[in-house]
Amino acid sequence: MSEATEFTRRRQYVQPYFDQGHYLFHIQGATLNNAGDPAINMQVIKSFDGRRVGVYYFRNFHLTAATSEKSRALWERKFDMLLSALGIKHLTDLGELVGRTVLVEFTKAGIEPLPNFLHDRKAPPLFENDLVAA
Repeated sequence: MSEATEFTRRRQYVQPYFDQGHYLFHIQGATLNNAGDPAINMQVIKSFDGRRVGVYYFRNFHLTAATSEKSRALWERKFDMLLSALGIKHLTDLGELVGRTVLVEFTKAGIEPLPNFLHDRKAPPLFENDLVAA
């Protein structure tokens, strides 16, 4: 028989909602997930409207754990976009991603929108605050 232990907690972390637009991210970490696929953790350092700065965005690339060929092709394309945006032709260590910045475009808004990684030369202006953005 288990003994009841009084415990209360209010959920504090709320997954950030990303709007459509462009964000400049700094890659804070890159590792393999439990399936052996690459996963990156990035932090917003600039955004198109000045919001979400400091917020983290985590993304798994399901290269082997994809549930369908179509899904695998999507994740292969997204990972190739990331490497292309960073100017990497041949990746041998995920640590090469850490510390770099990458421009990300979200074409759909949401809690976990799929990123499109862009070259800096395609970068639109990113604004520092709401007044400049308006």
